Amino acid sequence: MKVLAFDIWGELAHYKKIYATTSAVSYCLPTKTSLYGYVGAILGLEKNQYLNYFQNKECLIGIQLLNPIVMQRININLRAVLGRMKQSDNRKPTMMEFVYQPKYRIYFYHKNLETYNRLKENLIEKCAIYTPSMGLASLISNFEFIDEFGATLIEEPNQSIKIDSVIPKSQFQKFDIEVLGKYRTEIIEQSMYSIEMDLERNVTEREDIILERKTKSIYAFLNQYYQLSNGTNISLF
Repeated sequence: MKVLAFDIWGELAHYKKIYATTSAVSYCLPTKTSLYGYVGAILGLEKNQYLNYFQNKECLIGIQLLNPIVMQRININLRAVLGRMKQSDNRKPTMMEFVYQPKYRIYFYHKNLETYNRLKENLIEKCAIYTPSMGLASLISNFEFIDEFGATLIEEPNQSIKIDSVIPKSQFQKFDIEVLGKYRTEIIEQSMYSIEMDLERNVTEREDIILERKTKSIYAFLNQYYQLSNGTNISLF
């Protein structure tokens, strides 16, 4: 099994909550479904078609935080009406939450070798057909290919593992409290995180995600994890 590793970053990011069309609050990391759109932009997949490439668990993704999580609130004037805006239309001042200077390492696996290899080629050439963004179209993102790694699935390890990515709650058993206290880790949890989406853009699977706010490794007991050929341990989901 092979996975691609690439970094994405920008000045600001906003990943809206899945229960609202427009959300003032943001997840502190990209949802898996938003990364489908990010990859689709690099590959040039049409907005109404890219989800066809990510159905039935064909794709697995892991996320590693490279910059500490810092949230920033900015006052934004939103449109109060749909359609073309007139000068007489009112704006709706809204305090919106953004991730400040986000940077993430994305680990990407896809069962379809054609899709996988096309993404690998575009990443290496630093070529995106459409402009990738950090959640909102105006939040332009940069990206960089890191490497390709072999990945081995380890199930029921029965020991504390150093994990360098975020962890979905479904793969989590318990923390190694002694080690976490020693390294003064700051664990936070993101709830109602979207994992999968159908072709009508309805969220079909959601999860709680565990992460370390300051980018430190998490020491925990898991049901399973993936060990990369460079020795890094990650969760793919």
